[in-house]
Amino acid sequence: MNRGILSTITCAFAAFSLAVYAGPKKKVHTIGDSTMSEYVADGSTDKRGWGQMLQQFFTDNVVINNRGKAGASSKSFYKEPGLWATLVKGGKDEMQSGDFLLIQFAHNDEKNNGADGEELKEYFLSRGARNRVGSVDYRGTTPFETYKDYIRNYIKEAKEMGVKPIVVGPVSRKYFSDDGKRITREGRHDLGESYSIIKNNLWLEGEKVGPNDHTFDYVQSAQDVTKEFDDVPFINLTELSAQMYLKYGLSYCTSHLFFQSDRTHTTALGAALIAREFALQLKKQAESEDGKRKEVLQELASEIVVGNGVSVTPSNGDMGLAYVGSQLDKSFTISGFDMAAESGTITVAVDNDFKISLDKSSWKEAVEIKYANSTLMTPVYVRANTTKPGVLTCQLTTSDGATTKNQTLKVENIDKEAGDEAYATWALANNSKAAKAQLLEAADVTMSEMFIEDHARVPISPNGHREMMLFNIDGGVWPSIDIDEVSTRYIEFKAKVPKGKVFNLSAISLDICGFGGSNSCYDIYLATKDDFSDPELLGEGIKVPKDKCFTITKELLKKVQQGENIYIRIYPWMRVSEQVKGKCIGISDVNVKGTLVDAPVAPAPKAKKPAPKTGGAAKPAAAKPAPKPGGAGAAKKPATPAKK
Repeated sequence: MNRGILSTITCAFAAFSLAVYAGPKKKVHTIGDSTMSEYVADGSTDKRGWGQMLQQFFTDNVVINNRGKAGASSKSFYKEPGLWATLVKGGKDEMQSGDFLLIQFAHNDEKNNGADGEELKEYFLSRGARNRVGSVDYRGTTPFETYKDYIRNYIKEAKEMGVKPIVVGPVSRKYFSDDGKRITREGRHDLGESYSIIKNNLWLEGEKVGPNDHTFDYVQSAQDVTKEFDDVPFINLTELSAQMYLKYGLSYCTSHLFFQSDRTHTTALGAALIAREFALQLKKQAESEDGKRKEVLQELASEIVVGNGVSVTPSNGDMGLAYVGSQLDKSFTISGFDMAAESGTITVAVDNDFKISLDKSSWKEAVEIKYANSTLMTPVYVRANTTKPGVLTCQLTTSDGATTKNQTLKVENIDKEAGDEAYATWALANNSKAAKAQLLEAADVTMSEMFIEDHARVPISPNGHREMMLFNIDGGVWPSIDIDEVSTRYIEFKAKVPKGKVFNLSAISLDICGFGGSNSCYDIYLATKDDFSDPELLGEGIKVPKDKCFTITKELLKKVQQGENIYIRIYPWMRVSEQVKGKCIGISDVNVKGTLVDAPVAPAPKAKKPAPKTGGAAKPAAAKPAPKPGGAGAAKKPATPAKK
């Protein structure tokens, strides 16, 4: 591959246009799995979902609300709290009439190799095979039935709200054939080479159908559902991504487009390329489709830009909260497509005592970035001005000498209030699940689909701790089907803010270790909503070294209001090729720290003026009509699709 092509590919690590959306005319909601979802953009990981990179290919007249969730299947996203149910409420941050909805599922629907998880559990229980139940994943759907049911549900419920759905084929996996000339059927989400099924009351595994039989092809099933509606387009991102992988080759895909030794999750570069393919195809189909599908696509196609000069990611210029005098740095990526000149220099500058750096060591007011082949890509780091309280802004300016783009960055600086030190700590030592807390109300550690197996002595951790609590999966057997977190399997720590107080959360830390092998993986989240609908990724580990203890520390400033809960969840899984026993996740010394201050007193309601006297009897007020059920403000309770 020549250098020109290599540079062009690398620069596709493009990013969101850092725009402030003042009353966007169009909103696009995306629902899907980890290949679409959000990942931290603080420089700690290069993993990205393509939905996270989509904004840059649209004008400022469109805003992307990416709701992709790691570990989600079409079933789990529909049924679990904090996901689909939060989108159909109809509030300002949820779906409203006139919005668009992109639907992409299959990766986790393929659990159980094509069988429906709930049906399979019932099957094993009815035959007394309880030892088989633990290896069944409820998220799995059948491509020919329950998968279609859930895709159909999303479409119908979105349309009932006046939202315009577009179904998207799931991105292909990096499953190259032995000769490297094609992506396998399984990589394209067609399980026809080897599937499992309950047929005639028998559980059959390793079944096969011919290459032209699409009964177990999730992509074909998704497309078939769209054919039931005359106004629902289908964009085959499965085929587009597969062809892209073949164009770049296995070696380059492995080294640049996919995350570590992963064959499913992409780097920011890979995600940006996939997002670009989606945008180009949407624009192409807007010209070739007909009827109502064409109208839906044309409305979005008119807002697509695939060569937009310099752009910046992430798209949100809000750098968050900081204490006055503290240090707050944030990572951004400067990238460009189809630059005006073949080669040149980009100047990136900040003002108002903000600083910028290319290496996190030399901080200046401006930096220069050279590019070639009409493209560029490089991370930059911005240090906020925290010298005084209040909201401080700066202009991040990018210029190639001919054109200049400005974007507002901001930080809200808060005086470190005296307050009272408050904390919650779970030592997880001496066989105790209990928390020790000061001024917060902390609960014992709880688990879902996990149990406490034992305690263990470990090598001294970075914090000097020697003992950990070991958590194992229910049944003790880790499945081979997990490619990322399982939404129903986690360890949870919970603390509550007392009434009349506000908790200024400043730091979260914990020790974590994988026992029994180097296959342990985990994601760690913080949330404050009881349905866990506002998760913030604190850290992740992929195939952590055996018996090596890590201390995860996240410093942040977050205000948690009175009566709200602080939730920390750890989602563990094993990246293994076959079922394994004897493996655990070790956790100790989970800490939540901050200060507690008095909550602001709400202003007293103004006294009502006495009604003017009238000479006659007062007329009774006319009764207001009751709101219709299922209106924009009503929360819908999703119904499980009926079995056929």
